[in-house]
Amino acid sequence: MRTLIIGANGGIGKHLVKQLQASGDDFVAGVRKTSQVQSFENEGIDSLLIDVEADDIATLTEKFKGFDKVVFSVGSGGNTSADKTITVDLDGAIKTIKASEASGIKHYVMISTFDSDRSAFDASGDLKPYTIAKHYADEYLKKANVTYTIIHPGALLDEQGTGNVELAEKITGGGSIPRQDVATVIKIVLSKKDGTNSEFQVVSGDLPIADAVAQFHK
Repeated sequence: MRTLIIGANGGIGKHLVKQLQASGDDFVAGVRKTSQVQSFENEGIDSLLIDVEADDIATLTEKFKGFDKVVFSVGSGGNTSADKTITVDLDGAIKTIKASEASGIKHYVMISTFDSDRSAFDASGDLKPYTIAKHYADEYLKKANVTYTIIHPGALLDEQGTGNVELAEKITGGGSIPRQDVATVIKIVLSKKDGTNSEFQVVSGDLPIADAVAQFHK
């Protein structure tokens, strides 16, 4: 199974790339800048230019050919303008979903925000445009003709991973999680031969990551 990591140069993406490289998995790092391609190539990592804003669906479909799985780990966050949020987190995501359908991708893994329900809109403050974009991208994915996993991580930390999480469809009270542990969750999800449609929240907890993921991917 060959996987394309879109957003490989991001906070979660970098950890995921390191983990996949260490285990000898077959993957390609999808990045937005030529300089990032060169940086990954220098580390012996195959890479591909993927710009979810600039690339149209036909271009993305062509680039996705030969891959079995796609990870969408791209996010504009709350520090960019609303128009950037629309073009990256909504339109960019939907274009990659459409391209995944057209190119026969077997499993699409979406890294979303912790709570993308409509009920979260009023409580999301400066992140409201981001939350709205993620909500509709998630909903579009659920109706698409591709097997999906939607991962909703808690507040992201730049700390050493613990290897233990709490993972459930809904987690009361929220929480935080190191980016390294989110990457491990993704890696284990990708390791499952047959993807199953699933969606869950994840924060730091007491259960080993592999055991936690097994609840949703038997």
